[in-house]
Amino acid sequence: MGKKIGLFFIFFGLFSFFFGFPGGLWLLLIGWFIYTAAQSSYQQATIQETLAGIEVKDVMVRREDLVALSPTLMVEEAVNKYFLRYGFGGFPVMDNGKFLGIVTLKEVKNVPRDKWRIVPLADILVPHDRRWELFLQDDIMKALQMMIQEDKGRIVVTENSTVVGLITRNGIARYVQVKGK
Repeated sequence: MGKKIGLFFIFFGLFSFFFGFPGGLWLLLIGWFIYTAAQSSYQQATIQETLAGIEVKDVMVRREDLVALSPTLMVEEAVNKYFLRYGFGGFPVMDNGKFLGIVTLKEVKNVPRDKWRIVPLADILVPHDRRWELFLQDDIMKALQMMIQEDKGRIVVTENSTVVGLITRNGIARYVQVKGK
């Protein structure tokens, strides 16, 4: 309904503008604003409907499928062998099965290029923080909200204080794309 009202204002604004009635441009802008707001609300409702009842375990990348990096790996090797090869925006960093944190392209870009050969990932990773953990039974919408609030593209999934997977914004988007209506 909002989209229809927005389109009405757009067309009425165009009509008014071309026939010299005052305020036509304003009606056009108001119509465009209403239309985009309605479109955004519709997309949000569609996403919420698609993700309703879905748990983190249904969308996450399982631990056995994770590509984890060593904290001793140098930035240059991480970029060449992992970031470029896999095309992921970030990777978990683990040492002997212990999750230390996540390294993303953001942290890599903060390292001067001439230092890539000598800076290990341990020096640039974002350390693990329990507030950035999800559990297998958590609702996927909780995961999405946490990612948006904390500005995180990926969050670990734990069970009994052990990392069992990773959930990413891209993974959620892919799920919505495949399962969406």
